[in-house]
Amino acid sequence: MTLPPDPERLRRERMELLRHLDRLTDLPMTLLGFVWLALLIVDLTRGLSPGLQLLSNVIWGLFVLDFLLSFTVAPSKAAYLRANWLTALSLLLPAVRVLRVLRPLRSLRLLRATRSLNLVRLVTSLNRGFRAAGRTVRRHGVGYVALLTLLVALAGAAGMLAFEDLPEARESGLDGYVSWLWWTGMMLTTMGSDYFPKTAEGRALTWLLALYGFAVFGYITASVASLFVGRDQKTSEGEDEGAALRRELAALREEVAALRAAVLRRPEQEEH
Repeated sequence: MTLPPDPERLRRERMELLRHLDRLTDLPMTLLGFVWLALLIVDLTRGLSPGLQLLSNVIWGLFVLDFLLSFTVAPSKAAYLRANWLTALSLLLPAVRVLRVLRPLRSLRLLRATRSLNLVRLVTSLNRGFRAAGRTVRRHGVGYVALLTLLVALAGAAGMLAFEDLPEARESGLDGYVSWLWWTGMMLTTMGSDYFPKTAEGRALTWLLALYGFAVFGYITASVASLFVGRDQKTSEGEDEGAALRRELAALREEVAALRAAVLRRPEQEEH
């Protein structure tokens, strides 16, 4: 009589297989995550050429295949979806490109829907970029935060250009990706700008940029300040601290030598 498989053992085997699959796909998915985000920036600012569109579709297909493999191997499908719902959403959104075929109709409702879906695409693609950055920088310190901030600035500027390509923005001097990159940098450093977004998607993205800048910019400032303060302390006090440490080490050696000599002399004194 064949015994039924142990559920706990099966769960552990599936978890180990899932971790092994993640290790195998770690490097290629990291590189594709950065390429995917770069293609989204180009798409929002200039549009994709047929060749880049084909590359984007291929990468999207690889992402879908990787997600389906992990979903199939995962021991708990519901838990895996709860942990990766934003990734699943990002894989569904490329279908929004079908709406572009209807753009010549110039339907206001359609354009608003396209902008809203592009905002969700931007957020979900940034999430994938964050995960790629996490794989690249294993230690989540200043370098990791700086890389995340760079990704947020580049993608945020592309989103603002796509959402706020309006006469009011152009009159304020925001008429290209570089100018919007400057505007995004001002928002991330909490300095602000004279221009206030007019579209709902632009306002939502501005709020997200301001929230990120408020949460992260103080950390970066404190890290840079501590770096300079640490260098100053090393140059002004480094030699004195080193000399004091050497003196303490020499004194400790002398005490150990005296204790050893006393221990060696004690048996001789007992014999006499």
